[in-house]
Amino acid sequence: MEQALGPASLLAQVSTLRFPPAALTAAHFREVFNKLSAIGTFNFLIGADSVELVSPPREGGDQIKIGLTKDAIQVSFDPTTKSADYAAEELVGIVKEIVSVLPIPIFIHQVHVIRKTMPMAGHLDARAFLMQEVVRIPPERLPGWKRGFAAEGVRFIFPPQQMYDLSAYVLKIESFLQDATKLFAENTASYLMPMPSGQWDVLKANLSDANRFLDESAQALLRGHPTPDA
Repeated sequence: MEQALGPASLLAQVSTLRFPPAALTAAHFREVFNKLSAIGTFNFLIGADSVELVSPPREGGDQIKIGLTKDAIQVSFDPTTKSADYAAEELVGIVKEIVSVLPIPIFIHQVHVIRKTMPMAGHLDARAFLMQEVVRIPPERLPGWKRGFAAEGVRFIFPPQQMYDLSAYVLKIESFLQDATKLFAENTASYLMPMPSGQWDVLKANLSDANRFLDESAQALLRGHPTPDA
């Protein structure tokens, strides 16, 4: 198992930052569109209580989607071929532009969905790897199934550990449906903590934590190693 997994590659990052409901109007949303249009090209749809901006697909298929309502900003890089550090910097840049024109003094909740793929060495079948090394389904239980498995997967839920640590994770590990020689891993990381606008180091730290949980804790679980303190 030690050599079965290759390094993880970022597939998507979807971040939702919630703030106390604000008295935002269509004029505010148009101002956001004008601000972001100065740094990128977006198709947009402005409604009475929301705005949605979508960039044309970039080289490699990369696409950015930005949604803004009266109490949340959602920014998704889905799909992306960039590194996690690059996606984090780009997210901070977008959020900075938004709060520079909107009255959002504080964020109260963050959810970061990080999706990655991990190649199997020697083009091994990720479905067989999961069933033999992780889930361990005895072969004698399988002959009764008349259909083959297109994908396999497990989910782990990690609630907050202590009162002062209000982070929680939902970890999914599956065989990648588009390519059975890869594993798909997703961490939905929730941070219920206040973050005043401008404290972008906190946002970067949370993203780093969510990525580290996949790169270290999930990999340790899959490799059969002691899991790092998470």
